[in-house]
Amino acid sequence: MDSRKKERLITLSKLDYTAGELTTIPSSSDYPIRVQLEKSDNDEAYFIAKEYSLLIPDDSVYHLPYIFNEDGTPWYEANLFLYRQSIDAANGYSTTNDLRRKASQLLDYKLFCEDYKVKGFDADGQEVEISAPIDYLDFSASRASARPTYRYFAYLLYDEDVSPKNLNMRTLVPYDFYKFLSTLPGYAIDMVRVDKAKKATLTLENGFRKEVTLRENKVNASAKPTPVALGYVRDQGDDLRPLSNDQRTELINVLGEEFHVDERLIHLIALSTGARKQSIYTLRIKHLRMLTATKLAPDGITSIPEAKVDEYGALKLKAGPQTGIDTKFEKPQILHFPKKLIAQLETYANSKDAKARRELFKTLHGDILSDDDMYLFLSTKGNSHYMAKNDPRYRKVKTRPAGEHTDDLKKKLFKYVSASFPRDFTFHWQRATFAFGLYQQLAPLVVFDMKVKLEKGQMRPGKEIREIQRRLHHKDRETTENYLKLFTNFDEQVAAQEGYEDRLFEGMAYFEEIGL
Repeated sequence: MDSRKKERLITLSKLDYTAGELTTIPSSSDYPIRVQLEKSDNDEAYFIAKEYSLLIPDDSVYHLPYIFNEDGTPWYEANLFLYRQSIDAANGYSTTNDLRRKASQLLDYKLFCEDYKVKGFDADGQEVEISAPIDYLDFSASRASARPTYRYFAYLLYDEDVSPKNLNMRTLVPYDFYKFLSTLPGYAIDMVRVDKAKKATLTLENGFRKEVTLRENKVNASAKPTPVALGYVRDQGDDLRPLSNDQRTELINVLGEEFHVDERLIHLIALSTGARKQSIYTLRIKHLRMLTATKLAPDGITSIPEAKVDEYGALKLKAGPQTGIDTKFEKPQILHFPKKLIAQLETYANSKDAKARRELFKTLHGDILSDDDMYLFLSTKGNSHYMAKNDPRYRKVKTRPAGEHTDDLKKKLFKYVSASFPRDFTFHWQRATFAFGLYQQLAPLVVFDMKVKLEKGQMRPGKEIREIQRRLHHKDRETTENYLKLFTNFDEQVAAQEGYEDRLFEGMAYFEEIGL
């Protein structure tokens, strides 16, 4: 950040009483907060009537960006806009990092308006640049190209070396800003003159539909999706490759020999349920109690419901909104836990090490979480690996843990696996590995001859797709079918890919030998 931006963009660590009202009447609230007026006698004051709500017990705003004008006064409109986005947790402004980045981009726009220059001539007839600051609230120009937002778009497009995606993000912030201003009394902002826009529905690759705003001050940043590499499957933007059975066995053996119990269990949950890391890391003690039929419940407490058993003997656990377990896109899910895995989780949760970590969490953060809501997996220092959206600290911290622990686990894994273990393996591959294992279990149960009467456990073609789709929580059946296309000749594809890589590296070695 350049020096001017450092001086003009700060962060307010905490803003209190955002749901309160200002009044000069002290009796307007049971809990008035008296604020003495400066340069006045002791009788002159105003009061903040704190508004208490059961739905919003803490109305404070944390880490709010605050922008100043060139003369040192607060930029009123921008700060009000950022405050509104913060308390509304608006899309694109929901995290402190997002809000800070958008504030920086909005200040970039303000600096552009202040620094704007036009070409002119001096007394000697020489061409010079003349300062001509832009009034960012003036959209009266008849030609669109003369309006502030259109000038900024042209500047980013022709004078700045930015990517199309970056350009679109930087022009979107002023658009959002003016859209907010247009709703305030006293600001005659015509959004048609700010940027011509229309609504459209976009169908994403994963089948989700999303309403988007098509703006004129925007360039085409779309690109054809890259082809999926041989032996991989694309699942909601991630290219995944299942481990072969031998590789999966090697992984499990290394986990059992070289990893701590909690690290091993984190992997086993992924391999056994297909859950993503945010769901694994936000599992709580209460969820384990559901799976173990309240065996971990304190004396006299039996209010937590038991998990239901599926047709394969695994216990079902709800995840997503209102459960305390985070999921991708906050989508409701059901995770299926094998009973053997549950027994291992129960043993770990009752171990001295796990209990010590929970006590260390309380020492560090106080009693912000009940025993039921305590994270099942904590670091050796007593911190969570991922911060759930219903964690009381979620709004208060600048940077939240978001599962970076999996990177450490990957580095550790590569110290012990064989040279043949895929070096591009990621934690998320275990989701595809789970699906591959489930497919191998279901495939022998499919009966293609429609004349044959089904025995117990057998199924007709297509049901295995529905089962895998259900367990992977795919909205689009095509995504699941892509998995099955991969699985039907997975071993052959992997062998072909590995053979190609071997020949490639042999060729590289040859060129190195001859000095090329």
